[in-house]
Amino acid sequence: MSIVRRALLFSFLTRYGGMLIGLASTMIVARLLTPDQIGTFAIASAIVMVISEFRLLGAGMYLVRESEMTEEKVRAALGLTMLISWGMGIGIWLSASPVSELYDLPPVATIFTILSVSFFLAPFISIPAAILTREFRFRELFVIRVGTSLSNLISTVVLIHMGYTYYALAWGYTFSVVVEFLIILILMPARIRWKPSFSNLKPIASFGIYNSLAGFFRRGVVTAPDMIIGKLGTTAQVGLFSRGLGFIEFMSQILLMGVKPVVLPFLSEVQRTGKDVNRAYIGATVLLGGFVWPVLAVASVVSLPVIRLFFGDQWDAAAPFATMLAYWAMFRTVHWFSSDLLVARGKERLMVLKEGLMFALYCIGIAIAYPHGLIYVAGSFAVVGFLDFMITTILLGTFLNLEIIEFFHAWIGNALITGVCWSSAWGIYQVGRQWLDGTAIPFLAVACLLPLIWVSSVFLIRHPLKNEVVNGWMWCMNKLRSGAL
Repeated sequence: MSIVRRALLFSFLTRYGGMLIGLASTMIVARLLTPDQIGTFAIASAIVMVISEFRLLGAGMYLVRESEMTEEKVRAALGLTMLISWGMGIGIWLSASPVSELYDLPPVATIFTILSVSFFLAPFISIPAAILTREFRFRELFVIRVGTSLSNLISTVVLIHMGYTYYALAWGYTFSVVVEFLIILILMPARIRWKPSFSNLKPIASFGIYNSLAGFFRRGVVTAPDMIIGKLGTTAQVGLFSRGLGFIEFMSQILLMGVKPVVLPFLSEVQRTGKDVNRAYIGATVLLGGFVWPVLAVASVVSLPVIRLFFGDQWDAAAPFATMLAYWAMFRTVHWFSSDLLVARGKERLMVLKEGLMFALYCIGIAIAYPHGLIYVAGSFAVVGFLDFMITTILLGTFLNLEIIEFFHAWIGNALITGVCWSSAWGIYQVGRQWLDGTAIPFLAVACLLPLIWVSSVFLIRHPLKNEVVNGWMWCMNKLRSGAL
């Protein structure tokens, strides 16, 4: 197995393991806390998580991208990260009271203080993780991610049962960060650098400021509703909308994030070897879109039974938001790798300008749509998502010479498969509801039949995923014959 395929396998295992544990945690917490309580934590965590995009200042991504990694560069990356992350940790701690007064929510101050702890450990976690990523050491990253996720789940549930409500979510996250640091310290002590360097920081900062700004804008898109609705509306509304958005995020991220850590090293390697990066980008997006688009299309049909199954009937009101947000996610995932392509081609400034423009449009859309209801807020996401897709396509074609016609032609197969899966899911679900409404059978019928319909569609139109499906099947068969599975 090639190094990229092996890295891809463990990257999938890492992300899937962490996300499945996270799903279990969300399912349990959703039944233990009310929308109002979860909304309170969502407001505070949204602000902190957006700020956290700056705490590393892209130092980890810088180490991944560099053609040559020296000890001096690693120590400089650690020094810059310590300056920024520790400074932000102090800033969050000091701003706890003013932010709680802004939202008129006293618990936000305590949550802010608890979450600030992670900023002081971040430098000693992010730099070793970046080195492991650069070296395609995703086996070690798998151990770290699973251990961290399990510690978060266990500590959060225990603290909720002890009566800490939304504070349990903050303490659970903080405890998991401590566990992550301890795992790296115990298993990979040589990866941790204790002596920072504060010289030659400019090259890292120059790269990092663009990468961090882009990350800030991207994270801001999914956290802006919590912050804006939290100010204009109620914590219960924040909880309901975040649950609908979180459901769609999970459905897309469970496929996207398994591949994401491998894409930048892969595209950077293609760039360094002089191969066609644009063609590699088109191929990567088509393969991923063939998975993600059908999943999101089906999720838009069965959002109500899935949300009820996962989170309980107290979250039923979030289902219409999830349906609309699924279309937003489909538009967004078309160019999910665009940031990695721009970084690999040295176009970080263009990446920031594009992400900043889209973040501003999302915020404006939320503010304008909110007085008309949360469903209109979800609709504004879909509209801006389409604009994001079109603008990104034009930018890549203009500045990176991406063949737009070739790109759209390559995506025809994805559109056909998605159309077949969506119409099949809708038909099966509607027929099932007519005969067996109020039961889980219509949803189960969709869940059982759609994988077969998807595979049939892939083979019928001879989608590039056909080879991957065959290779995956042959790999599983060989493992079964050898007794490895």
